[in-house]
Amino acid sequence: MMNLDEARQTVTAFQELLDSTPVEAAQVRVSPDAWTLTEIVGHLVDSASNNHQRFARLSLGNLEDFPGYDAEPWVEAQHYATFDFKTLATLWSSYNALILHLAANIPESARTNAWIREDGPQTLEFLIEDYYSHLRLHTDHYTERRERWRTKWHHLKYERREGIITPPSEGGSGPPRG
Repeated sequence: MMNLDEARQTVTAFQELLDSTPVEAAQVRVSPDAWTLTEIVGHLVDSASNNHQRFARLSLGNLEDFPGYDAEPWVEAQHYATFDFKTLATLWSSYNALILHLAANIPESARTNAWIREDGPQTLEFLIEDYYSHLRLHTDHYTERRERWRTKWHHLKYERREGIITPPSEGGSGPPRG
């Protein structure tokens, strides 16, 4: 069953992280294969954009055809690493306020409407719950990445290449992107 209070708490928790993130931390790439915090937020804007469309369409009936999206190419194509962090954070916040409003106003009868996929149908209620589960996963990811910056690199001088800030000569691989 859809729990909107939990969804609001999830959004609030991530909003608090965004509000307390220094811009310089948001632009640091902690390893060559890791997204910056700005790229994580960009990915979450993509997720909000795609899921808003799914939720609105499914609130009106079953959905048989809807394109998916591939996170990595979308993040790269939109060059989130060089986009203004605060602007992106504001967009994420606004999108999630709209999604919460939409979710709160979906009639009970529409929650069982399904997106018919090759791997089986997914109900609107499941997709909404999955959206907030995905956000909680990235909240943990974002928190870990920001903490890594705070404990390891916040005091260093950074190198800026192509708009991306990298710690000086940091070897090794970090956590996976996304």
